[in-house]
Amino acid sequence: MEYRPGLNQVTAFEERMRVAFDGSTRAHLGVAYAKTSGVSRLLRLGPPSGSRAVVGLGFGVTDPQAVEQLEHAGFDVRVVPDGSALSASQFHPKLYLVERPGELVTLSGSANLTGAGWTSNVEQYEELVERDPSPGADAQRARFEQVWDHGLPLRDLRRSHDWDHYRQRARDRRMLEREDRRRLVRLQARTGQLVGRLAASSTRGAPGYIAITNDEWWDFQLRQRDGADRALFWRRNTNQFRALAEGGVLFHLVKDATVPEEQRAIRGYSTYPGDYEVADAREAYRRYGHLLGVSTLPQLHDRLNIEPGAAIGIIHLEAMTELERPVTLAELRANGVSFAPNIVAGKTIDLGGVATVFELGGLGVPDSVALAAQPREGYE
Repeated sequence: MEYRPGLNQVTAFEERMRVAFDGSTRAHLGVAYAKTSGVSRLLRLGPPSGSRAVVGLGFGVTDPQAVEQLEHAGFDVRVVPDGSALSASQFHPKLYLVERPGELVTLSGSANLTGAGWTSNVEQYEELVERDPSPGADAQRARFEQVWDHGLPLRDLRRSHDWDHYRQRARDRRMLEREDRRRLVRLQARTGQLVGRLAASSTRGAPGYIAITNDEWWDFQLRQRDGADRALFWRRNTNQFRALAEGGVLFHLVKDATVPEEQRAIRGYSTYPGDYEVADAREAYRRYGHLLGVSTLPQLHDRLNIEPGAAIGIIHLEAMTELERPVTLAELRANGVSFAPNIVAGKTIDLGGVATVFELGGLGVPDSVALAAQPREGYE
């Protein structure tokens, strides 16, 4: 038996899962919560077919779309709702078993199936590698089966309409979180914390980016954001995305064919966690489905004007938030933020531009923040 204790800060949990999946034949996951950010990372590692996952639904934290992503990817999925014998909030395992030829890898600890849990949170985990077959491997399997037995097949919840009720509960929770986030953003803007964060060295080079955004994509993402913790912004260009630094703000300049160019408006923003990938469009749709902001794969091909099988760039975004009021290009230009009419994808803006958009968008950035956002010596 091999034993490795781990911390995210030393080796990210995602990296240990990547190693475990290499050559694997089946996986078994039992977690209290799942987010689309975590499932997206899991699916990018290429989990083996025939895998299983049981996910808790306590407090409405789990993204409904995360569960549906697992099902769409071929997992045998169970969920743990509130029941007479067990409250969903009592279901709290974080157990991952990966079968490989001649061995069983078990990872357990504090990491739920979330993007932050797999990468940046302060998480601890234990990794055991047992010969298989062996009594140790049998004991780990028996432990997982006890976790698995708490779940109900997702198809059963669909038949009883309990899944629809959970989706509504999760939406309600996300709406409350969004209202709290808006209040927090306004507070941060008033005290200078938001722009102060962007002024940190890691975002000085490219703290903000105004991205031309398809109107149908924007509306689609608004409708589904209560069931997911991220959105996927795609582009034909497959080069590395360096126009926005990790932790920066991507502003959505939404297309509108019914208004003059200067009346097009920034309607909201997202934060960029630094997660960018290049993938075949078909594979991306298989993994992410509606998270791409389209209903069908042909729709994705048509929007990007690409042939089936072409590669696309995918920018992962978090915390998609509407501004209190849209900010038109005419307003931006009148307040010193330039944006040429012939820009086809987007443009990086400096800290002063970020502060200006927030202020015009009704987030109340005060003069002290605008001063803090002025370029320093050496600023690019």
